[in-house]
Amino acid sequence: MRRLSLLQSPRPARPLRRHLARFRRRLSRNDRGVAAIEFAFIAPIMLAMLVGIVDISNAVSINWRMSQLNRTLADLSSQAKTLTTAESVQIFAASAATMSPYSGPTPFMSIYNVTINPTGVARVCWIFSSYGSNVLGLSPGSPVTLPNAAMAVPNSSLIMTAAKLNYAGLITPSFDMDAKPLFFRPRAGSILGANSIEQVGQVLPSGTVYGC
Repeated sequence: MRRLSLLQSPRPARPLRRHLARFRRRLSRNDRGVAAIEFAFIAPIMLAMLVGIVDISNAVSINWRMSQLNRTLADLSSQAKTLTTAESVQIFAASAATMSPYSGPTPFMSIYNVTINPTGVARVCWIFSSYGSNVLGLSPGSPVTLPNAAMAVPNSSLIMTAAKLNYAGLITPSFDMDAKPLFFRPRAGSILGANSIEQVGQVLPSGTVYGC
C-alpha cells in the first residue's frame, strides 16, 4: 500500500472547475423562479392600478352625493317662510344625511338669501353656514352673478346654496370637491325690506325678522 507523505494532500476526486461548470448548466436550464420574479415586477403596478380605480369610483360616488346634498339643502331652505339659526342647523343635518353611507368628514354648507333690486342687481342679503365656514366666501351686500340673465327678475329673491368637501383618497392627494351653487325661488316667503321683496326672512337673536 502506498503511503502518503505528510506534506502531500490527496487529490480531489472531481476538479472544482467541473463542479462549477455543471452547476452553471443546471442553473441556466432551471426556470422555476421566473414566474415569481415576473410577478414581483408586475404586482406593485397592478396594485397601484387597483387602488386608483377604487379611488376614482369613490370620488365619482361622493361627487354625486354632494350634488344630492346641495339639492336637498336648497329644497328645504326654499320651503321656509323664515329661518332661525336652530332651523338652519336642522337643515344642514338633514342634508348631510344624504351622504350616507359615506362616513368621511361632513361637508361644509352655506345658505344665502339673494335679493334682486329694482334695477336687476343681485346681492347677498343674509347667510347661514355650517361650522362657521362660508363656502363661497361671500358676505352680506356682495354682488352675485346669476347663471342666467332671465333669473334677474327685479324685486325678487332667490335662495342660493353651496357645499364643499375635502376629499382624500387612498393614494390621491386631498382636494376640495365643490357642489356648484344652486338657485331656488322661495315657495312661501315673507314680504320684507325697503323694496317689499318676497323672500325667506332671517330671524335674528332678538326675534326680529330680517330681510333686504
